[in-house]
Amino acid sequence: MKLILITDTLGKMKRLICSVLYVILTIGLYSCDKIEKKMQIPDYSYRNSKIDEFYYINETVGNSQIIPLIKPYDIMKSGSPQEWGLATYDTLNELGNVISPIQMFNVHNIYIYGYKPFEKDDIDSKFNSPETWFILNTVEKKLIFFDKESEFKAELKNLNLPEEMLTPDAVFEQYKNNPVLPWFPEDIKKQLEEVKKQKGN
Repeated sequence: MKLILITDTLGKMKRLICSVLYVILTIGLYSCDKIEKKMQIPDYSYRNSKIDEFYYINETVGNSQIIPLIKPYDIMKSGSPQEWGLATYDTLNELGNVISPIQMFNVHNIYIYGYKPFEKDDIDSKFNSPETWFILNTVEKKLIFFDKESEFKAELKNLNLPEEMLTPDAVFEQYKNNPVLPWFPEDIKKQLEEVKKQKGN
C-alpha cells in the first residue's frame, strides 16, 4: 500500500514539474517572439545611397537624440536631466561651448536662433545661467545674445527672419518619422525624398 502511495505521489510530482516546465518554456518562447518582433534590423537605405550621414542620423551610440540644423551644427538631448543643447564649436560663446537648455529654436538661411530659459545653480548662485535669446550666424560664426525678447524680435525683423519658434521634442518626433527637415539644402532633401520613395515601394 505504501509503495503504491509513494509511486502515485511521485507520479503527481513528475506531472506537476512537467506542467511547470511547460508553462515556463511557453512563457519563454512567447517572450522571445515578442523581443524578436521589437528588434529592428538596422535600416541602411540612406547610408547605401551615399547621403551625408549628418542629415539622417537621429541618435548617437549612447542614445542621445539629435536634430541636425546647419552642418556642422545640431541640437542634442543629453545629460541628467535630459536637455536639448546646441554645441557652438569654435564660435565665441560667453555661456561655454553649449547653449543649454534650449526650449525653442528655428533655422532659416544661414541663421540658427532660439530661446534658453533661466537655470538656477542650487550649489552656487554665481553659476546661475541667465534667461537669454540668441542668434547664430553660421557663416560668420558670430553669436549674439539678448537679455530682452523685444530686442531679439527687433533683430529677427532686421534680419528678415521668421518669428515662429519650434520646440525640439516636436521637431524630433517629426524628424524620426521623416528625415526631411525644411532647412536642409535642396539637393539633400531631394536625395532623402528619393530614398523614402524607394522604401515605400
